[in-house]
Amino acid sequence: MTSQSTALIRRARQSAMILSVLASLSACSLWPGYENDKRDNARPLPGEEAQAQPVDPNLERPDVGIKQIKSQDYEVGGYAGIIVFDRNHTSGLYGVRAAYHKSENFFVEGNYAFASTVGYNQARNLLGGSDGADIKYKSFGFSAGYNLIPGDLYVSRGYTVPFVIYGIGGFGFAKFEDDSHTSYSLGAGLKMMPTDWLAIRFELRDQAWSAYGIDHNAEFTFGLAGYF
Repeated sequence: MTSQSTALIRRARQSAMILSVLASLSACSLWPGYENDKRDNARPLPGEEAQAQPVDPNLERPDVGIKQIKSQDYEVGGYAGIIVFDRNHTSGLYGVRAAYHKSENFFVEGNYAFASTVGYNQARNLLGGSDGADIKYKSFGFSAGYNLIPGDLYVSRGYTVPFVIYGIGGFGFAKFEDDSHTSYSLGAGLKMMPTDWLAIRFELRDQAWSAYGIDHNAEFTFGLAGYF
C-alpha cells in the first residue's frame, strides 16, 4: 500500500467522524424537549430561585381602620381652663359647647362659658402661683372652624390616634362685671380622637371686645366631647 492510498484512507476516516458529530448535533437541536430538559436539569444561579416563584397579585390587605370625622356629625362636650383678662387678672373658665360638622373639614359651633374661682384656686395651689381673681364674667358665642392639618399619632402596633389642628373664629356677647359687650374670638386648637365617638380638645382663643379701647383676653382650655 502506497503512501498516497494511506493518506486517502486517513482523510476519509476524519471526514466520517466529522459527519457523525454534525449529525448528532442536528438531531439534538431538532428534538423539541431538549432545551427544556436542559433548563430543568441546569442548576439555578443565586437569586434565580426566588425570582422564579410566582407572585400572588391577590394579596389580602390589612384594615388600618383610620377614624375620621364624618359629615353631618353632632359634637357635644364641656371644657375647663383659664382666662386672662387684659393681661392683668386670671380666673378659672368653665363652659359647654355644641358643634355641627357639615363636612370632614368645616364645622360650626356654639358655646357658653363663665368664670369662677371654684376649683381654680385649689389647682393653682397645687401647681404654685397666685389665687385667681373673683370676677363676674359670662359669655356665649357662635364660631366657625376649619380643619387645617390632619394626621395620625402612632400609639402601638395596629392602633393610631387621629388628630387634627384646626382654626376657629366667631362672634358673641360677653358680660364682664356689670357691662355687656359684643365680643370677637379668634384662635386655634388640637383635637385628638382616640375612638369614633370621643374627642379630646386643647384650644387657645383670644376673646376681644371694645370697652375703653380693645381688651384682649386669652383663653386656654381643655375639653372632652362626644359624637352622635
